[in-house]
Amino acid sequence: RIQILFERKCCVWVVQMALLRSFSTGSSPNEVIDTIDLQKMGTEELIIRHYKEQSEERGERSTGAGVIDIKLSLKERRDGKAILFAKLLGARKLIALDTNGKSDPFIQLQVVPHHLFPDCELKQSSVKKGTLEPIYNEMFEFIIPQDQISNGVLVLSVYDYDFISANDFEGEAMVRLTDLPRNSEQHVKWTMALHRPAKDSIYKILEGRINDKLAMKFVEIRRKAMEAEEMQDGVAS
Repeated sequence: RIQILFERKCCVWVVQMALLRSFSTGSSPNEVIDTIDLQKMGTEELIIRHYKEQSEERGERSTGAGVIDIKLSLKERRDGKAILFAKLLGARKLIALDTNGKSDPFIQLQVVPHHLFPDCELKQSSVKKGTLEPIYNEMFEFIIPQDQISNGVLVLSVYDYDFISANDFEGEAMVRLTDLPRNSEQHVKWTMALHRPAKDSIYKILEGRINDKLAMKFVEIRRKAMEAEEMQDGVAS
């Protein structure tokens, strides 16, 4: 009985906090309800949802941040695993982040969510100096469990290499593993527009779960991308 009363009080607190936040940010009632629903979800479920929603919003639509050209395919094996083949061709029309009007771009490839693909290590291309049109032609492979393909997303993150300070985030592209051709002899070419995402509701919720190790790990991994626009605005102002 004490447990039930405690859970009810927690639910009331969540609703009150969501309502207060809505008044301060000007959110609509529907947005408040959505936030309350998200607050009730577990961390793992929120992380999976974050990547799925982020990948669904991406596409070939130009955002002014450039595009990545890549060939992808997925080959299933008899041992319950699958191999994700990724041939990184290059990138075009990147943002100039150096004072000389160029960049020194490199691209990181990750299969996420990390808690579902712990054995998929981050891969990284070489650095191409002084260009906004880098050509890589580099091959990467990921071994992934077949039973998690429906939850998997490939994230491509472009950075400008900086020898002295931290590397600058240029943009990212995402593709769901379920969208890739399976067991095809041909790698399918994708041209994906780079995006510079803003903080979404899920990121903000997980950012507040400071005692949740998985939530804090997610925030640590996603912070560079989710806060890039805010950091750029701060520098500009």
